[in-house]
Amino acid sequence: MTGTLNQQNTPGAQVWSVSRDALELCYRGYALLNDTESALKEANPQTRLVNGRPTIVVENTKEFAAATEAAWKRMAPLIDGKVKQLRGCMTLLAERVATALEDPKRKSPEGLSHASEVRAYVKALPEEKRTAFIFQAISEGDRATVASVLHAQPFLSGLTADAQALIRQQAAAKFAPQDHAQHQAAATALEYVMEAGTKVGVRYGALSRSMRLSPAEKAAEKLKMLAGG
Repeated sequence: MTGTLNQQNTPGAQVWSVSRDALELCYRGYALLNDTESALKEANPQTRLVNGRPTIVVENTKEFAAATEAAWKRMAPLIDGKVKQLRGCMTLLAERVATALEDPKRKSPEGLSHASEVRAYVKALPEEKRTAFIFQAISEGDRATVASVLHAQPFLSGLTADAQALIRQQAAAKFAPQDHAQHQAAATALEYVMEAGTKVGVRYGALSRSMRLSPAEKAAEKLKMLAGG
């Protein structure tokens, strides 16, 4: 993925930079939370039963919870911004691929007539030969024939939606190899970033909820409520 995206003066270079920054942001945030928790445990270790097991827990829970929530409020918009940037890059790459698959004459009277004839010809072929015919056109660089099939409902060419999707992938790899490869790599990068963001968000949220009140603080609040305070 690195070699595909990290190409100067291409949208992929931005994808590479943004995704790297986003992952570093997630990893740093996750590591900082773990380091802070470990430091607090070491400074004032307290052992309690957690799920029936003696466990070292953190004191200063209110302060830790507040700091955790503040950190996540800073981090979450930054991660969301990176995700938005990546999606924007993917949209740009998809548009570039679509342009490469277009036939400039397709919407002219001659182009419309040609496209109709191509689809009729493909549909008349034996089912097992239809996709092979289009693949041959792709191999020969016959953009007009390929566009005729891609820019219409698949049934008009006697194709299934899956067959047309496969043809589109093959055509993109032929007519827009770099943009197509970068779009696929960008989709993978986006998945990594969203997965990392989800994991760090779950970690921050779970720790914040568990640390808002210690058992002693919860008991004190209940006593205060009982006393009518």
